[in-house]
Amino acid sequence: GRPRAKDYDDMTQEFVAAAVAEYRARLCAQSPMPDHGQETALLAASWAKASQLTGVKLTRCPDLSKLITSRGSQVRGELKTKLRPLVEVMFSFHSSQSKTAIKKNRSLAEVLKEGTNFAFKASDDRRGFLKAPLIQKIINTMWFANKHDEGVVFPEHFKPFPYPTLALVLTAIECCIDEWAMGKRGDISFTTQEYCSVYEAYLKCLQDFDDATKDVGVLRAICNRIYEAGRYV
Repeated sequence: GRPRAKDYDDMTQEFVAAAVAEYRARLCAQSPMPDHGQETALLAASWAKASQLTGVKLTRCPDLSKLITSRGSQVRGELKTKLRPLVEVMFSFHSSQSKTAIKKNRSLAEVLKEGTNFAFKASDDRRGFLKAPLIQKIINTMWFANKHDEGVVFPEHFKPFPYPTLALVLTAIECCIDEWAMGKRGDISFTTQEYCSVYEAYLKCLQDFDDATKDVGVLRAICNRIYEAGRYV
C-alpha cells in the first residue's frame, strides 16, 4: 500500500513530521501548483530544514519523498473542501431544483467570474480589489484557524501574505464558482491538471497589479493586512 508516517520508527516519524510541515508551508507560499522541478526543489529545501530541526540525517528515498510530496494534493483538496460551503453562503447560491433558482445560479456564476468580480469588495462598481470578505475568511480558516496552522507557525513564509498563496485562493474560489455554472452544484476536482493555467493567470494578474501600483505599494499593503488580520483570528 501507500507509505504512511506511522509505518516508520520514532526518529523517522519525527523527521517526516518536520519535513511535511515545512513542505506544506513552502508549497503554499512559493509554488502551490508545482511542476516536477518545483516539487523537487520544495522537497530538497524541506528535507534540509527537517534535518536541521531534528538533527536526524536521512538519505532521501522514494517512499519517504512520496509521503511528503503527496501533501500537495492534500492541501488543495483541503482548501476546496473548506471553501465550498463558504462560496455557497457568501455569494448566495441556492441549492434547489426550481427552474428559477437554477437560472439565478447560472447567471450569478457568470457575473462573479466576469473580470474576476468575485474578488472585489463591491462588485457592482468594482471597488476594493482583493477585499471581498470571502478572501480573508477562507485564508483565516485555512492558514490561521489555530496556533498549529502554517500562517501562525511559519511567519517567515507567510508574512506578508504571499502572492502565490493569494493566487491559489483566487483559483480555488473560481473552481467552486465553476461548480455552479450549470445552475446546480456539480463536483469539479481542484487539480493541477485542471487549474494550473488558471492559477498562473491569477499569479500574473497579481504581479502586473503590483508592478502598476508599485510606487504606492498597494498589493504589499493588502498582503500585510491579510497577514495581520489572519494572525489575530
